Amino acid sequence: MPPVKGAFTMPGRAGLVLAAVVVAGVAGAVPGAAVTGGSPAAEGAYTFATKVEVGGVHGCSGALVAPQWVVTAASCFPENGTQAGPPKLASKAIVGQRGSAGAERAIVDLLFRTDRNVVLAKLAAPVTDVTPVAIGTAAPAPNERLRVAGYGRTATEWVPDKLHTVPVSVQSVTATTLAVLGDPATATTCQGDAGGPLLRERDGVVELAGLHHASWQAGCLGSNETRQGTVETRVDDIADWIGLRLRGDAYTALPAAQRVLDTRTDLGGHKKPVAAGESVSVAIPGLPANASAVAVGLVGTGGTRSTFLTAYGDALPTTSNLNIGAGRTAAVMAVVPVGPDGKIKVRNNAGDIEVIVDYLGYYSASGESTYQPKDKPDLVLDTRTSLGGHPGRLTAGEVVTVPVRGIAGVPADAVAVAVNLTGTEADSETYFSVFAQGTPGPSTLNIRPDEHRATQSLVRIGDDGAIRIFLHHGQGHVLLSVVGAFVPGDAGSRYAALSTPTRLLDTRVGTAAAPLGQGGIVTVTAGGLPSGATAAALNITGVQPSISTFLAAWSHDLPYSGVPSTVNVMAGENTSNAATVKLGSGARFDVRNSAGSTDAVVDLQGYYTR
Repeated sequence: MPPVKGAFTMPGRAGLVLAAVVVAGVAGAVPGAAVTGGSPAAEGAYTFATKVEVGGVHGCSGALVAPQWVVTAASCFPENGTQAGPPKLASKAIVGQRGSAGAERAIVDLLFRTDRNVVLAKLAAPVTDVTPVAIGTAAPAPNERLRVAGYGRTATEWVPDKLHTVPVSVQSVTATTLAVLGDPATATTCQGDAGGPLLRERDGVVELAGLHHASWQAGCLGSNETRQGTVETRVDDIADWIGLRLRGDAYTALPAAQRVLDTRTDLGGHKKPVAAGESVSVAIPGLPANASAVAVGLVGTGGTRSTFLTAYGDALPTTSNLNIGAGRTAAVMAVVPVGPDGKIKVRNNAGDIEVIVDYLGYYSASGESTYQPKDKPDLVLDTRTSLGGHPGRLTAGEVVTVPVRGIAGVPADAVAVAVNLTGTEADSETYFSVFAQGTPGPSTLNIRPDEHRATQSLVRIGDDGAIRIFLHHGQGHVLLSVVGAFVPGDAGSRYAALSTPTRLLDTRVGTAAAPLGQGGIVTVTAGGLPSGATAAALNITGVQPSISTFLAAWSHDLPYSGVPSTVNVMAGENTSNAATVKLGSGARFDVRNSAGSTDAVVDLQGYYTR
């Protein structure tokens, strides 16, 4: 007898015992799951149906519910238990109702429900030629006719490559499951069908009503069981839970920033300046395999020409992250998609320049926190005044502690904050570092005596509910604005990284091209985002202002009312900063110039969404 590919089981006899145990735990006389006694699906029908293979050990069925997500049975991955993250065994999904000829993708991440037999499996790359199935939100009703589908064994085949389907009738419904009986009654689901779709079909519209959970296996090849019926897992009441996770990833902040590249040393394996047009590949030690993007601090120093640096994952965009003058040192934060090789890249545009990269955190489906944007940034520290309790400049080696939990709308359980740090009136070239606790980390903001400069950072909150700012040497004033907070679980929004940035605004081009004058405000629309988008992850650049100025960005639904600076720009220079901006109605936000006239460029890097 050939080996058995189990529905929710290890192969062979042990699998049948486990299936019997699962069935025995189901109330009533009709447990169930399987597709024998049905018929092969028509060519081109139910193309969202998915074959799942786990480590070459067991197989299941599933359904594509988003271009990069399949929903199936949690019991298909017994090695993981309910531990979120990459599968313990190398796993893949074959999508497209073409058997072994379907679109094949590695499974890189798992998100489990703990109250029912459901897991979301993230694919290594989207499936773009198959329409995902919609998730129904109406509860199945007794006597309702539905349809089951799966790639499990039939009465005559152990491992068929063809999808099989059969109509079923709902017998009973509980809070998390429903019992169904095939039509004819001898039709059922078999091992290999677990996680396969239970479908509702009305007026030509197909939607997902459930997933195959367990079956008596009557009529399945190799089974002597005569009892009939299948138990399905409901998904209608967890459609919101599924939908939220399909829309983006959650953030995990490192306890402290970690330097991963310094071309002045051997760190990162590129001990020389980055040449014009050269891209350096940057490995991120310890980065989980399921990470979709990383937050990094990007520093350029000692350039032979004015230039810009671009951080990216795979395809090189036409945008920049950090603009920097010859001989200067500058830093900016960037959220960068992770490339297919698990690395990011940094490209230098002109001349030679030393490049430093500091790793701050990562985004993944199973990340620890989600984002809550503020309506507008709140200034919580300004050493030029008494705001924040530190009137006067910081001095060399000094650390100022800034409470943030429970301050400026930051929730009491927040684990990290998005902040904008501005340095001004330094008496020498120096840097500030913002960190959670313990020893100060690498530079967050580099500044010269003649500069006002700002940078955004994502910072883990210390055990005492505060973050800290350190000045390396000299003296200088510092301002800190809270932009938003990261909270545990799903109380906030998840992040969706764009594979390449989208330019939303460039006042230098177009039929209405014109610089922003003093006090000038432009409204920008982040078009094409889902209706649940809450905030935009931007890179904002001020271009050659007539005098030193700053740009401020905030939600379009609010008046200006003294919003703190987002990016500070010296006269005649180009300066960029990352900005996380809450979106107003119509996915709009405003950008205002403070003084003189300046051009402005805004690039969309990604967005947060509910």
